[in-house]
Amino acid sequence: MDVIVKKTTELSTIEIDRINHLFLDVFKKERSADDFLSEYLNTPFGYSYHAMLLDNDNIVGFHSGVPFYYRDGDKEFIAGLGIDTMTAIGHRDFFNVRDLFKACEEAMKADGCVLRIGFPNDNSYPILKKGFKYKDIGKLDTYFLPRNIGAIKSKFRFLNPLSRLFSWAVITLSNFSSSNKIYEFRYAKCRDSFNAVRYRWYGGNYKQIESNGATAYYKVMNYNGVMTAFILDVHPLSKRAFDAVVRKIYSIEGGAVDMLMYVGYLPFRPYSLIKMPHKLEPKHFNFTCKPLKRDIFDDSLFEIGNWDVNLSNYDLL
Repeated sequence: MDVIVKKTTELSTIEIDRINHLFLDVFKKERSADDFLSEYLNTPFGYSYHAMLLDNDNIVGFHSGVPFYYRDGDKEFIAGLGIDTMTAIGHRDFFNVRDLFKACEEAMKADGCVLRIGFPNDNSYPILKKGFKYKDIGKLDTYFLPRNIGAIKSKFRFLNPLSRLFSWAVITLSNFSSSNKIYEFRYAKCRDSFNAVRYRWYGGNYKQIESNGATAYYKVMNYNGVMTAFILDVHPLSKRAFDAVVRKIYSIEGGAVDMLMYVGYLPFRPYSLIKMPHKLEPKHFNFTCKPLKRDIFDDSLFEIGNWDVNLSNYDLL
């Protein structure tokens, strides 16, 4: 078996079809060629990197790196988001996955990428840490507002009127949020190049609003049977602006959604959403990284409080 790396623009239609077939086998989800290209071509570079494990002409393993410009203070650098790691049954061993990651990292490093970031699930997380030398940055927090509690837990459907009243009360009380302190982070995406492409993914079905001097992006989708308004990003970030954004989304989408949710790091406790205990989260968001060059970063890289990070940095939505 061999591992090769290609940029998105170098992939043939047959290769894309074979990758999507593997995606269906592994994740039990269909993905069209257009869906594939809408994600991987919409980067500041116009392509992503794809490591493929080949058994003769069959693609039996796959891993991608999506490049973006990030900043360390005023210094710009390239970081690659690792996503879509998958191997076919019969080829799922440590060494095959390691070879996929290594090949992708080497190709990105050769083009100037100095940092790899990722959000591995709980199954992949120990492998990345112990086997691939990725380091912890931290865990993202989940904040939510359950408008229809019965959509989340069907046995509580009879409590929907109370949960609607509760969510209305939380939203109303969030008007008392008054802190206008703007939070700046040492490590963050370069917004001009990031926003120009990120919200074209998955058909570009994202919504943009402005409130209290901040711009926010969100997406409404059915997530595991729960119609949810996911808040991806708010900038500039202050407590007052964040709560104002949640109120506006609630006023626009409240009648059509069961829940509002934000996943990321916040340096404050919002009034408009409830912080979910980690043990109750439906999915854990482990934020990890691996510097690809020495002496570029210091230990501040491994502290989540130094990062402006949320669902916009990830490929879940």
